[in-house]
Amino acid sequence: MTYNVLLEDLINDLGGCGLYQWILASIVHVGKTMATWSMITMTFAGQSPGFLCGSGQYETNESLANIYNDSIVDVCSSNGSSCTNYVFEDDMTTIVTEFDLVCDKKWIPATITTIQMAGVLLGCLVSGHLADMIGRKPTYFIAILVTVVFNIAGYFSPSWQVYSALRFLIGIGIGFYLTVQYSFTNEFASAKWRPPIVTTPSWATEASLFALVAWGLHDWKKIHLAIACVGTPFLFTWWIMPESFRWLVTKQRFKKAQTVVNFIAKVNKADQPSLDKIFAEAKINTDKDDTRKHYSFLDLFRTRESTKITIGLLFAWFAASYGYYGITFGVKSLSGDLYMNMFLINVVETPVMVLTAFLVNWFGRKKVCFTFYILAGVSGISVGVIQHFALPVNGTLTNVIALLSKLSVASGWQAMIVYTTEIYPTVVRTIAYGVHSTAARVGGMVAPQIVFLDDDIPGILYFLSGVLMMISAVVMMLYRETKDAVLEDMLNVEVKIEDNLEKNKDVQLSSSTNL
Repeated sequence: MTYNVLLEDLINDLGGCGLYQWILASIVHVGKTMATWSMITMTFAGQSPGFLCGSGQYETNESLANIYNDSIVDVCSSNGSSCTNYVFEDDMTTIVTEFDLVCDKKWIPATITTIQMAGVLLGCLVSGHLADMIGRKPTYFIAILVTVVFNIAGYFSPSWQVYSALRFLIGIGIGFYLTVQYSFTNEFASAKWRPPIVTTPSWATEASLFALVAWGLHDWKKIHLAIACVGTPFLFTWWIMPESFRWLVTKQRFKKAQTVVNFIAKVNKADQPSLDKIFAEAKINTDKDDTRKHYSFLDLFRTRESTKITIGLLFAWFAASYGYYGITFGVKSLSGDLYMNMFLINVVETPVMVLTAFLVNWFGRKKVCFTFYILAGVSGISVGVIQHFALPVNGTLTNVIALLSKLSVASGWQAMIVYTTEIYPTVVRTIAYGVHSTAARVGGMVAPQIVFLDDDIPGILYFLSGVLMMISAVVMMLYRETKDAVLEDMLNVEVKIEDNLEKNKDVQLSSSTNL
């Protein structure tokens, strides 16, 4: 039996998805509330209430709708001169009302969101390599600490410039969390249970709760404190969350790996297994230089096959992120109440995400990605056309199609996450996830700017999302399926296979020449 199969059998012997795996997955998914709320804070904090150009004649607690003929109108000048004093609707306090980010400064909220996504990008790129160097566990807790600390700092922001810098740092914490979370949990789970772990609709549920929190608090500063309060307790889970034993084995830290496995067996009430055979196979598969080696993103391009997979998935992750965050941050383009739309655009994902866990096990990762991406493409293009040409379509119907596009992107993305965590071996899994998350953050950086542009070119946000998702659907069908596959742990196996193929070709070519 190969080393990888032995590790997979070990997980099954430990319960496959026993009590320990449930505890670990629950901590990671519930803890993600902090990362989720931090990511989408700008959907509320960047909102601009209606305002008027005032010079003291308006009371801030008086409804602007009553002041201006029952309709709130943005006015950036007063009697032909630039406005220096603004009167905002008092139903919400955002960074727009705090720092007067209107008129010639209205581009700033979208730019702050892009800056935040740049931080997420950097966090994803760095954390993948860091998790390979120092382990999954410390990287995970660095993510929590950074996010909590800078959310507290965000409460005290004296200017939008300082707030921009803090959102960049918050983004780094988010990037750390999103990169390491699935590798951390999946490396303890069997092939059957990896999809349910990844597709658990924690993000959608937590994003829906954020809409309720924003509706209840109405204040961007209080939201930052709420995020810090949610995240802080998870720092104390350090003492019950061990390091990934698969990572420990690849580093030949066998004693520590045995301790972790014994702990899992005890929690799951399973017999403590002997790892001697696994350790012996690990020594055969890796030499001492390999255990000290620090891999990098360049290792994702070591073979033609891995290069093809990496490039295609980079594009698909970019497209999924652009579509997801574009629709999320662009919620203001939908008709109806802001808070209700924020709630609905996230809650609709929950039932479909649960279904996705079963679909990827029944039909495979590729087919599920393809189906959802096609659906996202068709619905996204439809909304884009309706908005651009101002077609006489009921606003509620347009919202429904937009929600369909959002949940299709989200479900396809979750299936692709399962695929990404399975297609790469342990030694580069978090690096690969970090690199692909980096591509996704580029999409997330582009999305707020397109949301801003959507005000001038209606429909471009959804239309571009639809086109990108259609292309991604085709890309996903080019690669091998990972359904029921054993997780690989080492890169050298793939390299040796390809090297042997090259040698065989050379031998055949030499023989043909001699003939």
